[in-house]
Amino acid sequence: MSVHTVRFRTTPERVTTVAERIAAVCAAVRAEAPAGVRYTAFQDADEPVFTLVLELADGVANPLPSIPAAADFRRWLPGQTDDDLTPKASTVVGGYPA
Repeated sequence: MSVHTVRFRTTPERVTTVAERIAAVCAAVRAEAPAGVRYTAFQDADEPVFTLVLELADGVANPLPSIPAAADFRRWLPGQTDDDLTPKASTVVGGYPA
């Protein structure tokens, strides 16, 4: 399994719009239902900060570029933050359930 994370800060005024756009991406991914993929988005409770997590089973390619809503979000997002939006790769070392 591979895990890719993007964490970024936006302005308080943009939080609702960013959250709505993320919800649209999640709905599009859910509709496509790609096998071996888990996509989760988090919003900090007290900060205008979002974390996007893409988990891919071994051998599964990232399907997001081929999902129009996800590709559109990726093009739109740089105008909403000054943070580095490069996905960070991680390796799962443990968790529950395993």
